[in-house]
Amino acid sequence: MGSALKNTKQRSAIMSALEQSPFPVTAEELAEKVCRAVPGIALSTIYRNLDRLCDAGQICRLVFEDGIARYETPGAVHGHYLICTGCSRKVRIEECPLSELSRKLEQETGFSVRGHNLQLYGLCPECRKSTEKK
Repeated sequence: MGSALKNTKQRSAIMSALEQSPFPVTAEELAEKVCRAVPGIALSTIYRNLDRLCDAGQICRLVFEDGIARYETPGAVHGHYLICTGCSRKVRIEECPLSELSRKLEQETGFSVRGHNLQLYGLCPECRKSTEKK
């Protein structure tokens, strides 16, 4: 973890918006929420603060297959996602299917696993139905 950051109004608003979000959010999605608390905040300020918060270990950056960075707090429920390639809907996988594998690999290799990521891509029921109708 990095060093502690000064708690500014902007950082406080960013952290609050992240803590209230059920899913990882993009900087642009975050800007919409943060602008309510800090009117006129620039997107560049949000990006700069996101980078600093990531460097300090206060938030996590996730990059899905679309290449867009999304952010969440480390205190967020550890989750993996089913992601619809049609509408981008995300469904959190509640139980981590990699926990047991991580423990086994640590025992077998001596590695200390610090984290992992799993995203499964496909079509949600609504997109499947619309695809089948065509």
